[in-house]
Amino acid sequence: MRVIIEALGINTYGGGRTATINLIKGFLSVYPQHKYLLILSEPEPELHGVCARQLVVPISNRFISRVWLQMTLPFLSKHYDIIHFTKNLGVFGLRIPYIVTIYDLAVLLYPELFPVIDVIYWKYLQKITLKNAHRIISISYQTAQDLQFFYAIPARKIEVIYPICGQHFRVAMLQELIRVKSIYHLPDYYILYVGRIDPRKNVTTLIEAFSIFLKHTNFPVKLIIIGKQYKKKPDYKIYELINKLNIQEKVQMIESVPDADLPGIYTGATMAVFPSIYEGFGLAALEALSCGTPLIVNRAGGIVEVVGESALIMNNNHPEHLAELMFLLWKDTSLRSTLRSSGLIQASKFSLEQSVIKTMNLYLEVCENNENHQKVQK
Repeated sequence: MRVIIEALGINTYGGGRTATINLIKGFLSVYPQHKYLLILSEPEPELHGVCARQLVVPISNRFISRVWLQMTLPFLSKHYDIIHFTKNLGVFGLRIPYIVTIYDLAVLLYPELFPVIDVIYWKYLQKITLKNAHRIISISYQTAQDLQFFYAIPARKIEVIYPICGQHFRVAMLQELIRVKSIYHLPDYYILYVGRIDPRKNVTTLIEAFSIFLKHTNFPVKLIIIGKQYKKKPDYKIYELINKLNIQEKVQMIESVPDADLPGIYTGATMAVFPSIYEGFGLAALEALSCGTPLIVNRAGGIVEVVGESALIMNNNHPEHLAELMFLLWKDTSLRSTLRSSGLIQASKFSLEQSVIKTMNLYLEVCENNENHQKVQK
Protein backbone atom coordinates (compact mmCIF):
# COMPACT_ATOMS: atom_id res chain seq x y z
CA MET A 1 0.00 0.00 0.00
CA ARG A 2 1.20 3.51 -0.84
CA VAL A 3 0.34 6.07 1.83
CA ILE A 4 0.65 9.86 1.95
CA ILE A 5 0.82 11.24 5.48
CA GLU A 6 0.21 14.99 5.46
CA ALA A 7 1.83 16.30 8.61
CA LEU A 8 2.29 20.03 8.03
CA GLY A 9 2.99 21.88 11.26
CA ILE A 10 4.38 18.99 13.31
CA ASN A 11 7.63 20.93 13.60
CA THR A 12 5.77 23.02 16.22
CA TYR A 13 6.09 21.70 19.77
CA GLY A 14 2.85 20.24 21.14
CA GLY A 15 0.56 17.24 21.36
CA GLY A 16 -0.07 17.14 17.61
CA ARG A 17 3.62 16.78 16.91
CA THR A 18 4.11 14.09 19.56
CA ALA A 19 1.12 12.05 18.41
CA THR A 20 2.05 12.22 14.72
CA ILE A 21 5.74 11.42 15.22
CA ASN A 22 4.86 8.41 17.37
CA LEU A 23 2.30 7.19 14.80
CA ILE A 24 4.79 7.44 11.91
CA LYS A 25 7.52 5.68 13.88
CA GLY A 26 5.01 2.98 14.75
CA PHE A 27 4.08 2.46 11.10
CA LEU A 28 7.71 2.18 10.05
CA SER A 29 8.39 -0.33 12.82
CA VAL A 30 5.27 -2.50 12.54
CA TYR A 31 4.44 -2.09 8.84
CA PRO A 32 7.74 -1.43 6.99
CA GLN A 33 6.42 -3.16 3.85
CA HIS A 34 4.27 -0.18 2.88
CA LYS A 35 5.45 2.91 1.00
CA TYR A 36 5.15 6.21 2.88
CA LEU A 37 5.40 9.80 1.70
CA LEU A 38 5.57 12.35 4.54
CA ILE A 39 4.55 15.91 3.69
CA LEU A 40 6.21 18.27 6.17
CA SER A 41 6.76 21.96 6.86
CA GLU A 42 10.42 21.35 7.71
CA PRO A 43 12.80 18.38 7.48
CA GLU A 44 12.09 16.16 10.46
CA PRO A 45 15.31 15.08 12.23
CA GLU A 46 13.51 12.46 14.32
CA LEU A 47 12.55 10.66 11.12
CA HIS A 48 15.91 10.78 9.35
CA GLY A 49 17.17 7.38 8.31
CA VAL A 50 13.73 5.75 8.33
CA CYS A 51 12.15 4.11 5.30
CA ALA A 52 9.93 7.01 4.31
CA ARG A 53 10.30 9.83 1.82
CA GLN A 54 10.05 13.36 3.20
CA LEU A 55 8.56 16.07 0.98
CA VAL A 56 9.09 19.50 2.52
CA VAL A 57 6.68 22.21 1.34
CA PRO A 58 8.94 24.98 -0.06
CA ILE A 59 6.96 27.80 1.58
CA SER A 60 7.10 28.83 5.24
CA ASN A 61 3.94 30.97 5.35
CA ARG A 62 1.17 28.87 6.87
CA PHE A 63 -1.59 30.09 4.57
CA ILE A 64 0.40 30.04 1.33
CA SER A 65 1.78 26.60 2.12
CA ARG A 66 -1.76 25.25 2.20
CA VAL A 67 -2.49 26.93 -1.13
CA TRP A 68 0.63 25.21 -2.51
CA LEU A 69 -0.60 21.90 -1.13
CA GLN A 70 -4.04 22.43 -2.65
CA MET A 71 -2.45 22.98 -6.05
CA THR A 72 0.02 20.10 -5.79
CA LEU A 73 -1.57 17.25 -3.87
CA PRO A 74 -4.42 16.34 -6.28
CA PHE A 75 -1.82 15.54 -8.96
CA LEU A 76 0.81 14.02 -6.66
CA SER A 77 -1.75 11.72 -5.04
CA LYS A 78 -2.43 9.86 -8.30
CA HIS A 79 0.53 7.62 -7.51
CA TYR A 80 -0.74 6.67 -4.04
CA ASP A 81 -3.63 4.70 -2.52
CA ILE A 82 -4.70 6.83 0.45
CA ILE A 83 -3.97 10.14 2.19
CA HIS A 84 -4.04 10.74 5.92
CA PHE A 85 -4.33 14.37 7.02
CA THR A 86 -2.99 14.12 10.55
CA LYS A 87 -3.76 17.63 11.85
CA ASN A 88 -7.38 18.53 11.12
CA LEU A 89 -7.08 20.23 7.73
CA GLY A 90 -7.44 18.78 4.22
CA VAL A 91 -7.55 19.80 0.57
CA PHE A 92 -10.17 19.54 -2.16
CA GLY A 93 -10.27 17.73 -5.50
CA LEU A 94 -8.50 14.55 -4.45
CA ARG A 95 -8.77 11.47 -6.64
CA ILE A 96 -8.02 8.93 -3.94
CA PRO A 97 -9.68 8.31 -0.56
CA TYR A 98 -8.55 10.31 2.42
CA ILE A 99 -8.80 10.23 6.20
CA VAL A 100 -8.68 13.24 8.52
CA THR A 101 -7.62 13.19 12.18
CA ILE A 102 -9.56 15.70 14.28
CA TYR A 103 -8.07 16.67 17.64
CA ASP A 104 -10.87 18.83 18.95
CA LEU A 105 -13.54 21.34 17.98
CA ALA A 106 -12.56 23.92 20.58
CA VAL A 107 -12.59 26.61 17.87
CA LEU A 108 -16.35 26.11 17.54
CA LEU A 109 -16.95 25.67 21.25
CA TYR A 110 -14.89 28.72 22.28
CA PRO A 111 -14.54 30.94 19.18
CA GLU A 112 -13.50 33.92 21.31
CA LEU A 113 -10.21 32.14 22.08
CA PHE A 114 -9.16 31.77 18.44
CA PRO A 115 -8.23 33.98 15.47
CA VAL A 116 -11.23 34.99 13.36
CA ILE A 117 -9.82 33.32 10.24
CA ASP A 118 -9.67 29.97 12.07
CA VAL A 119 -13.27 30.30 13.22
CA ILE A 120 -14.43 31.02 9.65
CA TYR A 121 -12.48 28.06 8.30
CA TRP A 122 -13.90 25.62 10.84
CA LYS A 123 -17.43 26.89 10.41
CA TYR A 124 -17.56 26.61 6.65
CA LEU A 125 -14.63 24.98 4.85
CA GLN A 126 -13.91 22.26 7.41
CA LYS A 127 -17.49 21.08 7.10
CA ILE A 128 -16.88 20.35 3.39
CA THR A 129 -13.54 18.66 4.09
CA LEU A 130 -15.09 16.28 6.62
CA LYS A 131 -18.16 15.62 4.50
CA ASN A 132 -15.94 14.41 1.64
CA ALA A 133 -13.54 12.45 3.84
CA HIS A 134 -13.92 8.69 3.63
CA ARG A 135 -13.37 8.32 7.37
CA ILE A 136 -12.54 10.57 10.31
CA ILE A 137 -10.25 9.68 13.19
CA SER A 138 -11.29 11.31 16.46
CA ILE A 139 -8.75 11.29 19.27
CA SER A 140 -11.44 10.95 21.97
CA TYR A 141 -15.09 10.03 22.38
CA GLN A 142 -15.75 13.62 23.44
CA THR A 143 -14.43 14.92 20.11
CA ALA A 144 -16.49 12.26 18.31
CA GLN A 145 -19.62 13.61 20.01
CA ASP A 146 -18.65 17.16 19.05
CA LEU A 147 -18.22 16.10 15.42
CA GLN A 148 -21.72 14.65 15.38
CA PHE A 149 -23.17 17.75 17.05
CA PHE A 150 -21.52 20.49 14.98
CA TYR A 151 -21.27 18.77 11.60
CA ALA A 152 -23.98 16.10 11.78
CA ILE A 153 -21.42 13.44 10.87
CA PRO A 154 -22.81 9.92 11.34
CA ALA A 155 -21.14 7.87 14.07
CA ARG A 156 -20.30 5.09 11.58
CA LYS A 157 -17.94 7.45 9.76
CA ILE A 158 -15.94 8.25 12.91
CA GLU A 159 -13.26 6.02 14.40
CA VAL A 160 -11.99 6.84 17.88
CA ILE A 161 -8.26 6.14 18.11
CA TYR A 162 -6.36 7.50 21.08
CA PRO A 163 -2.98 9.13 20.45
CA ILE A 164 -0.01 7.88 22.42
CA CYS A 165 2.95 9.53 24.13
CA GLY A 166 6.49 8.34 23.54
CA GLN A 167 7.47 5.00 25.06
CA HIS A 168 10.33 6.69 26.89
CA PHE A 169 7.80 8.33 29.22
CA ARG A 170 8.19 6.25 32.36
CA VAL A 171 9.28 6.81 35.96
CA ALA A 172 12.83 8.16 35.84
CA MET A 173 15.67 6.75 37.92
CA LEU A 174 17.32 8.82 40.67
CA GLN A 175 20.37 9.57 38.53
CA GLU A 176 18.14 11.05 35.83
CA LEU A 177 16.30 13.19 38.39
CA ILE A 178 19.59 14.60 39.60
CA ARG A 179 20.68 15.30 36.02
CA VAL A 180 17.57 17.24 34.92
CA LYS A 181 17.35 19.16 38.19
CA SER A 182 20.92 20.29 37.66
CA ILE A 183 20.41 21.28 34.02
CA TYR A 184 17.21 23.27 34.59
CA HIS A 185 17.98 24.47 38.13
CA LEU A 186 14.86 22.82 39.50
CA PRO A 187 14.14 23.03 43.24
CA ASP A 188 13.39 20.04 45.45
CA TYR A 189 9.67 20.78 45.27
CA TYR A 190 7.86 22.15 42.25
CA ILE A 191 4.44 22.25 40.63
CA LEU A 192 4.64 21.57 36.91
CA TYR A 193 2.80 22.74 33.80
CA VAL A 194 3.82 21.48 30.35
CA GLY A 195 2.19 22.71 27.15
CA ARG A 196 1.84 25.64 24.85
CA ILE A 197 0.70 28.97 26.27
CA ASP A 198 -2.52 30.43 24.92
CA PRO A 199 -5.86 31.52 26.44
CA ARG A 200 -7.37 28.04 26.01
CA LYS A 201 -4.68 26.48 28.19
CA ASN A 202 -5.85 28.70 31.06
CA VAL A 203 -2.39 29.25 32.53
CA THR A 204 -3.58 32.49 34.16
CA THR A 205 -5.89 30.50 36.44
CA LEU A 206 -2.97 28.26 37.39
CA ILE A 207 -0.80 31.27 38.25
CA GLU A 208 -3.56 32.84 40.37
CA ALA A 209 -4.19 29.53 42.14
CA PHE A 210 -0.47 29.12 42.78
CA SER A 211 -0.32 32.58 44.38
CA ILE A 212 -3.23 31.68 46.68
CA PHE A 213 -1.58 28.36 47.49
CA LEU A 214 1.65 30.14 48.50
CA LYS A 215 -0.16 32.53 50.84
CA HIS A 216 -1.87 29.71 52.70
CA THR A 217 1.06 27.32 53.00
CA ASN A 218 4.44 29.11 52.86
CA PHE A 219 5.49 25.91 51.12
CA PRO A 220 9.04 26.18 49.63
CA VAL A 221 7.87 25.38 46.13
CA LYS A 222 8.16 26.85 42.63
CA LEU A 223 5.79 26.81 39.69
CA ILE A 224 7.63 25.49 36.62
CA ILE A 225 5.99 26.40 33.31
CA ILE A 226 7.40 24.62 30.26
CA GLY A 227 6.09 25.82 26.94
CA LYS A 228 6.16 28.50 24.27
CA GLN A 229 3.63 31.17 23.45
CA TYR A 230 1.24 30.03 20.72
CA LYS A 231 1.98 32.30 17.76
CA LYS A 232 -1.59 32.38 16.48
CA LYS A 233 -3.07 33.31 19.85
CA PRO A 234 -0.47 34.12 22.55
CA ASP A 235 -1.39 34.79 26.17
CA TYR A 236 0.89 37.62 27.27
CA LYS A 237 -1.32 38.31 30.29
CA ILE A 238 0.60 35.71 32.25
CA TYR A 239 3.65 38.00 32.53
CA GLU A 240 1.57 40.91 33.81
CA LEU A 241 -0.14 38.62 36.29
CA ILE A 242 3.13 37.21 37.65
CA ASN A 243 4.39 40.75 38.25
CA LYS A 244 1.09 41.92 39.72
CA LEU A 245 1.06 39.03 42.21
CA ASN A 246 4.72 39.64 43.01
CA ILE A 247 5.70 36.01 42.58
CA GLN A 248 8.50 36.49 40.05
CA GLU A 249 10.94 34.57 42.23
CA LYS A 250 8.52 31.67 42.58
CA VAL A 251 7.71 31.13 38.89
CA GLN A 252 10.28 29.66 36.53
CA MET A 253 9.51 29.66 32.80
CA ILE A 254 11.29 27.37 30.35
CA GLU A 255 10.42 27.78 26.68
CA SER A 256 11.39 24.34 25.48
CA VAL A 257 12.91 21.13 26.75
CA PRO A 258 14.26 18.18 24.73
CA ASP A 259 11.72 15.39 24.76
CA ALA A 260 14.25 13.06 26.36
CA ASP A 261 14.46 15.29 29.46
CA LEU A 262 10.73 15.48 30.14
CA PRO A 263 10.30 12.11 31.93
CA GLY A 264 12.81 13.17 34.59
CA ILE A 265 11.11 16.55 35.01
CA TYR A 266 7.68 14.92 35.31
CA THR A 267 8.94 12.30 37.77
CA GLY A 268 10.55 14.90 40.04
CA ALA A 269 7.46 17.11 40.22
CA THR A 270 5.44 17.32 43.43
CA MET A 271 2.40 17.54 41.17
CA ALA A 272 1.45 18.53 37.62
CA VAL A 273 -1.52 20.76 36.84
CA PHE A 274 -3.37 21.10 33.52
CA PRO A 275 -6.24 23.59 33.89
CA SER A 276 -7.12 23.85 30.17
CA ILE A 277 -10.54 25.19 29.32
CA TYR A 278 -10.86 22.43 26.73
CA GLU A 279 -8.77 19.48 25.52
CA GLY A 280 -9.53 17.04 22.74
CA PHE A 281 -7.39 14.48 24.55
CA GLY A 282 -4.60 15.86 26.72
CA LEU A 283 -1.37 14.14 25.74
CA ALA A 284 0.65 15.95 28.41
CA ALA A 285 -1.64 14.43 31.03
CA LEU A 286 -0.88 10.95 29.69
CA GLU A 287 2.84 11.76 29.80
CA ALA A 288 2.50 12.79 33.43
CA LEU A 289 0.56 9.64 34.35
CA SER A 290 3.18 7.50 32.62
CA CYS A 291 5.85 9.07 34.81
CA GLY A 292 3.88 8.59 38.03
CA THR A 293 3.22 12.30 38.55
CA PRO A 294 0.30 13.23 40.85
CA LEU A 295 -2.06 15.16 38.64
CA ILE A 296 -4.78 17.84 38.70
CA VAL A 297 -6.79 18.49 35.54
CA ASN A 298 -9.82 20.52 34.58
CA ARG A 299 -13.04 18.76 33.63
CA ALA A 300 -12.48 19.86 30.05
CA GLY A 301 -13.37 17.70 27.05
CA GLY A 302 -11.51 14.46 26.44
CA ILE A 303 -8.93 14.80 29.19
CA VAL A 304 -11.19 12.97 31.67
CA GLU A 305 -11.01 9.96 29.33
CA VAL A 306 -7.25 10.04 29.73
CA VAL A 307 -6.98 10.31 33.50
CA GLY A 308 -9.98 8.22 34.54
CA GLU A 309 -10.02 8.17 38.35
CA SER A 310 -6.26 8.69 38.61
CA ALA A 311 -6.24 12.47 39.05
CA LEU A 312 -7.94 15.21 41.00
CA ILE A 313 -10.44 16.94 38.71
CA MET A 314 -11.45 20.60 38.87
CA ASN A 315 -15.22 21.07 38.94
CA ASN A 316 -15.06 24.78 38.14
CA ASN A 317 -12.63 27.28 36.73
CA HIS A 318 -12.08 29.40 39.85
CA PRO A 319 -8.49 29.90 41.07
CA GLU A 320 -9.65 29.37 44.67
CA HIS A 321 -10.97 25.92 43.80
CA LEU A 322 -7.75 24.93 42.05
CA ALA A 323 -5.73 26.25 45.00
CA GLU A 324 -7.76 24.00 47.33
CA LEU A 325 -6.97 20.94 45.21
CA MET A 326 -3.28 21.88 45.14
CA PHE A 327 -3.28 22.28 48.92
CA LEU A 328 -5.05 18.93 49.36
CA LEU A 329 -2.50 17.17 47.17
CA TRP A 330 0.42 18.87 48.91
CA LYS A 331 -0.59 18.04 52.49
CA ASP A 332 -1.81 14.48 51.83
CA THR A 333 1.28 12.40 51.04
CA SER A 334 -0.83 9.25 51.03
CA LEU A 335 -3.06 10.71 48.31
CA ARG A 336 -0.02 11.62 46.23
CA SER A 337 1.29 8.07 46.57
CA THR A 338 -2.09 6.63 45.59
CA LEU A 339 -2.32 8.84 42.51
CA ARG A 340 1.21 7.90 41.47
CA SER A 341 0.33 4.21 41.56
CA SER A 342 -3.11 4.49 39.97
CA GLY A 343 -1.72 6.85 37.32
CA LEU A 344 0.78 4.25 36.17
CA ILE A 345 -2.00 1.66 35.89
CA GLN A 346 -4.20 4.10 33.96
CA ALA A 347 -1.37 5.02 31.57
CA SER A 348 -0.74 1.35 30.80
CA LYS A 349 -4.19 1.16 29.17
CA PHE A 350 -2.95 3.30 26.27
CA SER A 351 -0.92 1.18 23.86
CA LEU A 352 1.18 2.49 20.97
CA GLU A 353 0.82 -0.83 19.15
CA GLN A 354 -2.97 -0.71 19.48
CA SER A 355 -3.09 2.84 18.12
CA VAL A 356 -0.85 1.98 15.16
CA ILE A 357 -2.70 -1.24 14.34
CA LYS A 358 -6.14 0.40 14.53
CA THR A 359 -5.00 3.20 12.23
CA MET A 360 -3.46 0.84 9.68
CA ASN A 361 -6.55 -1.36 9.72
CA LEU A 362 -8.59 1.74 8.97
CA TYR A 363 -6.33 2.53 5.98
CA LEU A 364 -6.80 -1.02 4.66
CA GLU A 365 -10.56 -0.90 5.17
CA VAL A 366 -10.92 2.42 3.35
CA CYS A 367 -8.74 1.24 0.43
CA GLU A 368 -10.66 -2.04 0.14
CA ASN A 369 -14.02 -0.25 0.17
CA ASN A 370 -12.76 2.18 -2.46
CA GLU A 371 -11.60 -0.68 -4.71
CA ASN A 372 -14.95 -2.45 -4.36
CA HIS A 373 -16.78 0.79 -5.16
CA GLN A 374 -14.73 1.28 -8.31
CA LYS A 375 -15.44 -2.30 -9.43
CA VAL A 376 -19.19 -1.77 -8.98
CA GLN A 377 -19.02 1.44 -11.05
CA LYS A 378 -17.27 -0.42 -13.88
